[in-house]
Amino acid sequence: MGSSLVSSDGKYKLTLIRKTRKLPLPGEVLVKEGDRVKPDTPIARITLKPGIPWVVPAARLLGIEPEDLPDAMLKQVGDHVKTKEVIARAKAGLYGRKELESPTDGIIEDISSKSGRIVIREEFGKEEPPVSVDVAFELGCRPKDVPKYLLRGVGQEVKRGQIFAKKGETSAFFTKTVRAPISGIIADVDEKTGYVTIARPFKEVVVNAYIDGVVKEVLPRRGAVIETPGVRLTGIFGVGREAHGEIKVVVDSPDEVLTEDKIDDSCAGKVVVGGSLVTNEALQKALQVGVRGVVAATASYLNIVKSLGVKLGVGITGQEEIDLTLILIEGFGHLTMRTSVFEALKALEGKWASINGATQIRAGAIRPEIIVTFPEYEGELAGEELADEDLQVGQRVRVINEPYFGMLGEIIEIPREPQVVQTEAKVPVVRVRLEGGEEILVPRANVEIF
Repeated sequence: MGSSLVSSDGKYKLTLIRKTRKLPLPGEVLVKEGDRVKPDTPIARITLKPGIPWVVPAARLLGIEPEDLPDAMLKQVGDHVKTKEVIARAKAGLYGRKELESPTDGIIEDISSKSGRIVIREEFGKEEPPVSVDVAFELGCRPKDVPKYLLRGVGQEVKRGQIFAKKGETSAFFTKTVRAPISGIIADVDEKTGYVTIARPFKEVVVNAYIDGVVKEVLPRRGAVIETPGVRLTGIFGVGREAHGEIKVVVDSPDEVLTEDKIDDSCAGKVVVGGSLVTNEALQKALQVGVRGVVAATASYLNIVKSLGVKLGVGITGQEEIDLTLILIEGFGHLTMRTSVFEALKALEGKWASINGATQIRAGAIRPEIIVTFPEYEGELAGEELADEDLQVGQRVRVINEPYFGMLGEIIEIPREPQVVQTEAKVPVVRVRLEGGEEILVPRANVEIF
């Protein structure tokens, strides 16, 4: 069997898995180095005052092209700014020399050279009380009629100075409006008094361990690094948040379609594994019976949208508000699951898995994953799962961008100097020989170690 743990049938072997679990902002760490943790163990928490985002069309206001915005900025991402503070200056825009002032106190959260926009997250003070506005008086209407004049409803955001209630037509002389005195969330509309309450949003954010393991390192005020022996399998595309469940294989072969009849009440709370395509009806049935996750080779893009009710964008997935996490090993279409992956999942059947559908198909790619841990194992390991492992000649990789998206191959050359690619950008590249024999030159950021 060798020095590392290998399944009795040779279908999988253990590697050292490390997971960094961090808060989005500084907070309180709840564990210490050496602690044993379970997937639902809280690692860190923070009472988050998210503030209200102000999206400023900076390039348009300065009269410059979006790609010139970074050079015009006087403040950078993470900088604190004050209302009326100059944050950007155009040296020679459409309007000549022009300055841009911040519309609010806050932190610059994003500067986009594609859209030409700046996002400033307004900062909220500690324990700021809600503010009630006498909308009925301001509009001159009966309290019970206030809801029909509101432009924003309960639970929706409003910015300071934004009109959130209006009576009359825009061009009418007697039009009356009400502006928000503070930024916040509309918390209540009282039809007896005519008051509308605007509150500052507060919520607690807790980061759990996600996997079973040991705290290897504490990240002060942010979180911890969890380490454990385990098996990690990745897919091409996924949707849905982090979830956990027992692996249950419901097909006999990697080319078998996952249909509705293969899912029943015994699948509730489990991670169901299919073979090739998962049908629309199967996804709907999985939702109905309470399946935690579905793993299959492929699915139809339209079926995912229709059956799971999600809208798939071009950014990162994994934050969808759905009760099921879907992981596609091969992507879209109708393909057979790779035999090695199917056999590994079959060998791991009955074991507890941590899954995550988060996917990003750009530089710094994120792959949907299935992790099964063996925290009690103390022998030698076959290798180590590193997030930023250096590429080397001879490594097996998967291409994660078009036009070769999803194809497998081997690195045969790593040129030392950056080269010009199809997009006319000059970037570090690798030469890959695909499984079919074709040799391609692709950016290093567009391949992942497989």
